[in-house]
Amino acid sequence: MAKNKTRKRKRMKLTTYGEFLVLLPCCVEEHQKELLELLSHAERPAFVCGKETPANLNMITYGQLDDLSRIANTADPAAEVFKILMGIEAPQVYPLNVFDVFGFMNFVKEEVNRINKLFQEITPSHTSEEIAAGIEDLNFGTFGIIDWYARRMGITNQDEVYSVAWVRIYTCMKNDNEQQEYEKRLNKQYINRQKRRS
Repeated sequence: MAKNKTRKRKRMKLTTYGEFLVLLPCCVEEHQKELLELLSHAERPAFVCGKETPANLNMITYGQLDDLSRIANTADPAAEVFKILMGIEAPQVYPLNVFDVFGFMNFVKEEVNRINKLFQEITPSHTSEEIAAGIEDLNFGTFGIIDWYARRMGITNQDEVYSVAWVRIYTCMKNDNEQQEYEKRLNKQYINRQKRRS
């Protein structure tokens, strides 16, 4: 079984991404699953089309991060990823080795999941009163974050926020949320002190 996988891997090393897209639908479902399982372990290539691939996505803009969140509905998500992050157009992607393409895609997926988790971890907690008043309905998605950051920084053109590094927006949001949490705790202390006095 291990020999069989090694043989498949060697054969696929010679396969371009474009050839893979053409040949995959011709395979039986079981073989398709085996190939995709094999490619799911492909690692990030150091270089693609003569360009060095990033070690992480810490330097990308919020706009690029937002674009990556929308690629699932595109005709070829892999080609879109290369365009967004590397400036490589689809005709340059199809001749690439299929392992390099999937390796880069696997890397990007892991990085986007890591970034999304960071944003989820700084989501502020809500009091029962806030929840009852409907604060959880005030989730405006990407536009809400863009609008909040623009107002926070005094930016009149919201489109400018798309070119800001996501790390900067994340850090500002984290700081503001921690400040809000502190103010909530402080107000609670004042309320408790007033109750004890009365």
